[in-house]
Amino acid sequence: MADETEVGAKIDRRASPSGLSLIEQPALQLIYDTAPIGLAFLSPDCRYLQINQRLTEICGISVEGHLGRTVRECVPALAESVEAIVRSIMASGEPVTGIEVAGQRPDQNEDRAWITYWHPVRGPGREIVGVNVAAEEITERKRAEAALRASERQFHTLADSIPQLVWMAEADGRIFWVNSHWHDYTGVPSDHANLKDWQSLLAPASLPDARRRWAQSLRAETPLEMELSLLGKDGQYRPFPTRAIPLRDTTSTVYRWIGTHVDISEQRRREEHIRFIIDELSHRTKNLLAVVMAVANQTAQHAGDVKQYQIRFSERLQALAHCHDLLVKDSWQGASFHDLVSAQMRPFGETNAGRIDAAGPSVVLKPDAVQHLGLALHELATNASKHGALSGPHGEVLIRWQVGEADDMIRVHWCEKGGPPVTPPQRRGFGRVVIEQIVTRALNGSGLLDFSPAGVNWTFEFLQRIER
Repeated sequence: MADETEVGAKIDRRASPSGLSLIEQPALQLIYDTAPIGLAFLSPDCRYLQINQRLTEICGISVEGHLGRTVRECVPALAESVEAIVRSIMASGEPVTGIEVAGQRPDQNEDRAWITYWHPVRGPGREIVGVNVAAEEITERKRAEAALRASERQFHTLADSIPQLVWMAEADGRIFWVNSHWHDYTGVPSDHANLKDWQSLLAPASLPDARRRWAQSLRAETPLEMELSLLGKDGQYRPFPTRAIPLRDTTSTVYRWIGTHVDISEQRRREEHIRFIIDELSHRTKNLLAVVMAVANQTAQHAGDVKQYQIRFSERLQALAHCHDLLVKDSWQGASFHDLVSAQMRPFGETNAGRIDAAGPSVVLKPDAVQHLGLALHELATNASKHGALSGPHGEVLIRWQVGEADDMIRVHWCEKGGPPVTPPQRRGFGRVVIEQIVTRALNGSGLLDFSPAGVNWTFEFLQRIER
């Protein structure tokens, strides 16, 4: 018993740098008991000479369970690092600070973390008699930091997935992050000085106003909303509605800004195209109505009675409708010559299968040409089915078209053969007026309608700029 008392006394005397136990130093004891951080005093051989209740939370062993025992006995998982720190202090005499320690109590599943500070304690002769340890638990802070990192990763993933240019800036407006679409649009390399400066991409004309309004938003801490033209890597400026929003903390202090730029160039192109289509449709409708009125008047002049007028007028309107369908299909940009011929010959194809032979290169006709050539082809086919090559069992029609290599001249040839002998008509009907006058004037072309006994022939040529 005497030996155990002597050992206990030695431990008690080493419990503080002055050689007095904490019981004899009430102020120090009070600090240990009430400190919001973990405190301990280690001997040079890493034995606990003093520890407060808060630090015992690292391993869950009581204060009494620590005293006199080594770190290796109490927290074996931390023994290697603690012993290394104490050896370093004993050798250098310098403190070691800011060391992060992680631990898990046996009776708990959650990981906890502390930031620790280690300072040497010197005796009367300036020799190091132990090490004071202070440990501040940072578990919640680590969790908050991890949650923030996860939130930022989620935000970055979201920002990279939306079709917008997105950036984030500090409270003073200095941009520190941009999304992947920013790099894709600007083509600015990651090490370029202007990587994160959206103002460097502005069209010169809008730069002064944009800078003024951005500075005003920063001062007033209010959102910025305006449309800007931003320079892309292809050298083109495109319209971007721009919005920069201040982010505020719980005290309403602005700590960051988030900015977005939405590319609406494709939308603008669609809107312009729709406006063009509307204008073009209005123009074409007026032209079509003029053609319809001419068809109605000319049909009335050459019709023998009301019934004949109704039939012929209906057929011609149907021919115009076929042209209209082709133009609507391609947004009034035009139609191919082959599609035009197919549409106009379709009403005659069922009774004359294989007797209409049409061939020519791929060429897209403009709307005026579609409308007027369609009407001419209809009149020729109608005449052929009633009086010409398609009126008998053996006749056929050849339709050919060519495009000049050098002059963009489109040449059309209609040739009938194998039908009954042709007799030139005694009067000038509406079909002939269409072919010889209306189409020629409308397309500023030239043509020849020949009523040869072997079969009707029509040649026509007009100039149209061909896209190659």
